[in-house]
Amino acid sequence: MKEYTRARLTFLRDEIESLKNEDHFIVHVKNDQASYKMTKGDFYNTFNKVVKTKSYLKTGNYNYPKTPSKALKYIV
Repeated sequence: MKEYTRARLTFLRDEIESLKNEDHFIVHVKNDQASYKMTKGDFYNTFNKVVKTKSYLKTGNYNYPKTPSKALKYIV
C-alpha cells in the first residue's frame, strides 16, 4: 500500500500507476485534516477525468483546490 501526505487532495501518477487495480493507497490531506483510502480501481472509477488531464499525464500529479464531495466516501 502506498501512502503520502499533501496540503490538498493530490493524486500522484507514479505512486498510483505502480499499483495493481485492487491495491490501496492513502492520501493524508492537511487542509482537510482527513485521510482518503481507495484502490487504484476506485480511483479510476471515481476520478476518471483526472487520469486524462494534462497535469496528471505530463506533470505527474493532479490536485483539487477544494476536495470534491465524491471523495468523502473514501475518508478513513
